[in-house]
Amino acid sequence: MKTFQPADHLHSRTFISLLIAQFLAAFNDQALHASAMFFATNTDTLTESRAISLMPILFYAPWAIFCTLAGYLADRYSKRVALITWKVVEVAVTILAVVGFWMGRHGYPALGSYLVLSTVFLMGMHSAFFVPAKYGAMPEILTPRMLSKGNGVLESLSFLAVILGTVAGGVLSSLYRGEEYMIGVILTILAFIGAAASFAIERIPAANPTRKFPPYIYQPLIHNIRQLLTSRPLVFAVVGIAFFTFLVAYMRQVVYMHGQSQLPPWSEAKTSYIVGMVALGIGIGSPLVGYLSGGKVEIGLVPIGALGMVLATTVAALSLTNVPVLIAAIVAIGFFTGFYLVPLFSLLQHRAPKTSKGDAIATSNFLNITGAIAASLIFFTIDRTAERTGFTPPLPPTEEEWVGLMDAPPELESGHVVKISVNGEEITASEVSPFRIIRVDRGVGEGAEVVVRGYGTRDVTYYRVQLIDDPPVPIFNKERLPALLFCSAGAMTLLTLGLLWFILPDLFGRTLFWMRSRFSQQLEIAGMLRLPGWGPVIVATDAHGMECCRTVVNAGDRVVRFLHVSRDGDPEAVLRQGRKILLRSGVIGICLDGTEDVTLLRQLLRDETAPILPIHYLERPRGNTKEVFVVAGSLLAPTAPAEMVHDELRRLREDLDHRLATGAPLEKDHTDGH
Repeated sequence: MKTFQPADHLHSRTFISLLIAQFLAAFNDQALHASAMFFATNTDTLTESRAISLMPILFYAPWAIFCTLAGYLADRYSKRVALITWKVVEVAVTILAVVGFWMGRHGYPALGSYLVLSTVFLMGMHSAFFVPAKYGAMPEILTPRMLSKGNGVLESLSFLAVILGTVAGGVLSSLYRGEEYMIGVILTILAFIGAAASFAIERIPAANPTRKFPPYIYQPLIHNIRQLLTSRPLVFAVVGIAFFTFLVAYMRQVVYMHGQSQLPPWSEAKTSYIVGMVALGIGIGSPLVGYLSGGKVEIGLVPIGALGMVLATTVAALSLTNVPVLIAAIVAIGFFTGFYLVPLFSLLQHRAPKTSKGDAIATSNFLNITGAIAASLIFFTIDRTAERTGFTPPLPPTEEEWVGLMDAPPELESGHVVKISVNGEEITASEVSPFRIIRVDRGVGEGAEVVVRGYGTRDVTYYRVQLIDDPPVPIFNKERLPALLFCSAGAMTLLTLGLLWFILPDLFGRTLFWMRSRFSQQLEIAGMLRLPGWGPVIVATDAHGMECCRTVVNAGDRVVRFLHVSRDGDPEAVLRQGRKILLRSGVIGICLDGTEDVTLLRQLLRDETAPILPIHYLERPRGNTKEVFVVAGSLLAPTAPAEMVHDELRRLREDLDHRLATGAPLEKDHTDGH
């Protein structure tokens, strides 16, 4: 029986089927997310601000609740089973949405709306189980050298689906106003197609088929968090991805608020278009990052992405009234987010232990909840603080105020109230100066006794319609707030970049090295996962010269400090420095190209404090560039003699020469580490 093997190309049946299933899952997630939000406000179940704040919580809460169960199932059983199961569940969720939309417009507006809102939670649960299987399967579907490229394509299509889904949610909400059940019908058809595609995925062997169900459901979560914290590369990846989740949720809320603060307020469709522009940028940037990464996980691209995001958010803050420039800035935010995101996801998949990749990604999802919830809390805090400090002052009341009975339900268009009638007197919204904007509070309907109050200035008047017994609620002028929110997003991105720099001190050095060497050499890597993610390690290599040693450093994902007796002078001082680095659980490198350096290695090995990783380096010309091979051997025990290091380097050299001569893949030498 033929066993499943990772593909060394991107046109395998399994990878293409996964792309289709994931694309339609992401589309349905966002379309249901947006349409549920607009449906809840249009049926007067939630206010706009509550709906905007509630959606991320509904969607991301299942990631925390079901994280350990999702990780267990992804590793215990074939990931194909998880992918198919949750695509079938997606069909059931969309059918429930059809029922909710229909009930909401046929006599049960509150119950129907809450059913639709429950589908946002259920789609979040779908993602909580689907995502660990999806990302955990990637290192099993593709070889390590194709992982960054594959992730680039996966993220590109995923965020293209996010764009289309977000836009479709708003457009369909406008198109099928009063007949929203048609939205559910469309999403159900797409869910059926996605489920059919998932059946074309080949059977992937279970990563850990003997794993027992945990006696305490959240016990693995604590274990997984501890395991993640024992690997500096995994800490780097998890922290960076959690901030990405925060930024996406935060930017969505900022753009929605900006749309509502405009004169006139943006329609549902326009707001959805502009929110989707972030995903468009990610869809453009992600495959480019996959290409620029070459055959490795290129962490050096992360600072380029983060600094580009800071620049783009600053431009957005300065261009709020210029919609074309604002859209370009939002696309740029997404574009640079791709540079930031793809290396981090690839690093997480690459570094997670083979038998628990699903667990690692599910745990990362749990930590991502911190980012999503923090986005809502920070957004809410800044909003309320701006109101209380006068940064967003209340609009002054006008002399217009009257009491009466609502003659008919408020007339809606594109998600906004355009006309009301109270005691036979009509008020019509105006989209030209002087602007007139109507806000109707929850619970106000035909026959209700209401009070209408006016707020504003000569250019704009807001009419707030409240029940007669409700206390007056001011309307705040929030035109300046989105600029502050965009600037705060840039500031938080800088702080996160600083934290990532603290975790990986040579981060910017990797960026500079990538910029210098990207088009001058083609790097091929094997076995670098044998470099432990934490603790003291001695790297011994036959690379010659500082530039070659720098290539060895960038082939891995930990900071390696190379020591050179011949360059640094006093052998005793260099030895003391090496021992100090190892004592701090660091990694030192020694180039075995001189007698003094070999002696240094022998002296360090006598301490028996750190394992040794031999790394063979080879470069050869290829046209106007050069091919560089960095191949790590077996991790040797701290008690290994220096002769064993030389023997392992000799074995690596002979094995690589054989593979190059016969065309055998380097991945055969690639094993998972921790």
